[in-house]
Amino acid sequence: DYTREDIARFRENIRRHVVPVVMEIFEERRKALGLDKLCFCDESLTGPDGNVVPEGTTEELVAVAQQMYRELSPETGAFFDFMTEHQMFDLETRPGKQMGGYCTFLPELKSPFIFSNFNGTTADIDVLTHEAGHAFESFTACREGVLNDMLFSTSEVAEIHSMSMELFTHPWMENFFSGSKEKADRYRRDHLQGCIIFLPYSACVDEFQEQVYLRRLTKAEDRYALWHELEQKYMPWRNYDGIGFLEKGGFWMQKLHIFKYPFYYIDYSLAQICALEYYLRSETDREAAWEDYYRLCQAGGSKPYFHLLRLGRLSNPFAECTLEGLMEQLRPELLES
Repeated sequence: DYTREDIARFRENIRRHVVPVVMEIFEERRKALGLDKLCFCDESLTGPDGNVVPEGTTEELVAVAQQMYRELSPETGAFFDFMTEHQMFDLETRPGKQMGGYCTFLPELKSPFIFSNFNGTTADIDVLTHEAGHAFESFTACREGVLNDMLFSTSEVAEIHSMSMELFTHPWMENFFSGSKEKADRYRRDHLQGCIIFLPYSACVDEFQEQVYLRRLTKAEDRYALWHELEQKYMPWRNYDGIGFLEKGGFWMQKLHIFKYPFYYIDYSLAQICALEYYLRSETDREAAWEDYYRLCQAGGSKPYFHLLRLGRLSNPFAECTLEGLMEQLRPELLES
């Protein structure tokens, strides 16, 4: 549905319209943390008192999520009630359990299943929104008669379902922090900033892969040099504080997608743009935004990419005006100044 040239333009739009804002976000964080310079290991710290964490046991957090989904819409309420009634979760870490988190589908039971490893951070909330977004989509599409092999769409669309659910649930975040509006506001801001901060890194990973394959970079030193060059382009704020291996371009090696799923990464950014569009629309007309999102979920993966975007009334993420307009609207929520 799109070409390498389309992706190149999309990456350039990220460089032009997102990178400057992310630089401002990290400069604000540096000042808030009282640091002379922000190193790469400081980037995930959002405040001098540490990052906010949800309050409650696994059972309590699931109960909060269940009430949240009942209030969000009749459709999400019925979905999450089904998931809890039939125990379609494996959330807690235990000895010998595989790490990570994901959503899959059990055709015989006509049910999604969510797998995760809760760790006492906001990532636990993200499981109950992100993976639940995947689960809600497959649960919905299945009941609309979409064939099992098409319940999950291609990754560019599948992540719209999950990332949008993260943002649709923002108004209920107080409940994950014992009613604290201050902590919930902090979470919402940190989460929204995280959505934006991710985009340049995703573009960097994608161009790195493209160039490695196009130029057949079989020598390790050439790959290091390429990553270092692309970091200057997409993440000019990055400071490795004298760690030689990373300063020469070794950071790319920590991204498992590059080894296991070639070219599967920019998909997250394409989906994030659509999710942010739903978020902004929900701030002015929540009901209409939800109806469009629900219609998208009902279709599953039964249509091509651009057809699904039209079905969900979403803009073309490759158009420069789309990303530029989103950043203009989001800027007041992202930055203090």
